[in-house]
Amino acid sequence: MEFKVIFIMCFILFRKLVPVEMGEIQKMAANSPPFNGNSIPDGAVNKKLAANTPLFNGNATDGAVEENYNLDVENEYRSKTEELIAARSKYGSVNEMPYIELKNGQKMPVLAVGTALLEPKLIKHIIRAAIDLGYRAIDVAFIYGTERPVGEAIREKILDGTVRREDLFIMSKLWSTFHYPELVEKACRASLETMGLDYFDLYMIHNPMSFKEGGDPIPTIANVLQYSDYEYLDAWFAMEKLVHKGLVKGIGLSNFNSSQVSRVNEKGSIKPLVNQVECHPYLNQERLITFCKTYDVAISCFGTLGSPGTPVDYKSPGVKPVIGDPIITTMAAGMHITPAQMLIRYQLERGHNVVVKASSAAHLWENIQSLNCRLTQNEVEALHLLNKNKRNFSFIGMGDTHKNYPFKDSF
Repeated sequence: MEFKVIFIMCFILFRKLVPVEMGEIQKMAANSPPFNGNSIPDGAVNKKLAANTPLFNGNATDGAVEENYNLDVENEYRSKTEELIAARSKYGSVNEMPYIELKNGQKMPVLAVGTALLEPKLIKHIIRAAIDLGYRAIDVAFIYGTERPVGEAIREKILDGTVRREDLFIMSKLWSTFHYPELVEKACRASLETMGLDYFDLYMIHNPMSFKEGGDPIPTIANVLQYSDYEYLDAWFAMEKLVHKGLVKGIGLSNFNSSQVSRVNEKGSIKPLVNQVECHPYLNQERLITFCKTYDVAISCFGTLGSPGTPVDYKSPGVKPVIGDPIITTMAAGMHITPAQMLIRYQLERGHNVVVKASSAAHLWENIQSLNCRLTQNEVEALHLLNKNKRNFSFIGMGDTHKNYPFKDSF
């Protein structure tokens, strides 16, 4: 299976299972000269996604079996929903979330809730529970297809007085089909409108590869990915204008290598605040992190637990989730914490922001308790030694032939 699915799987699933309209994005596709008006692809990918999503796994058969299956699914959904709704009453809340101060003075909370590949019917409940428990940063992206329900959950928690907008740090990303400068502001405004927000705290270029403009997020002809005539620097210059217009407070990068970080720093009038990258003990990114420090670029980490919930077909072959490594489980047991808490704490000790997903209140609370444990320098160094320079997500089949594919360089 082509690796490009990892970036469009939840996007397509949302539009198939939850009627979320594209709004301004579709208008952009129809009205902007570079767009070809192609519809978002569906087909076989949707069925495979549905088969891998617990609440929509499509295994029912006709008659009584199907009725029992549907009842089981509904009961499972009800149970998960009730558990999330009761999160704060059961676990309480973290009153103060530590933060990283970025070079423009912004304060980025050290923990962020990830929103890619979450079960569609649970997303609003997950985000509401996360805010109730004390999370103050949320990571979204156009390609995830989660903007509308995440935005609705945020507004609900603002309206009920749990949080103010200024207490939250909302991170989003510009997708690869919007690197054409005239589309950057339109894409940002469309995402803000979908979420019901006035601004993003951080807006990042999702990856350095630029795809052909149009309505298809992964534009192909005869199964060959089509690239844009524009590139990430064109997008960056347009993103700088978003800061001046107050649409975003800060701008950053995602999945950029050292040469690309350097190029943006040298050419841009506004310097990137953050580089969001996959990071865990199997891919500790030590060289890239050290390099980014020279430019005062903070690191935001995704895939921190090794992405154990992502179907193996969507990940690089032969890379097992680091959370199951015997050294990880043994060390965590000896410290009387969970493997997830230790892997999150590993990044916090290094001064990073961590994007981590959870689909239950129990796991949301477990993850946030990483704030209350500590690793010694020796323990951090022991985790460093697990490094294999192995990625879970390598963009194979989804831009690896592009001139700006980031992983050809050593770091």
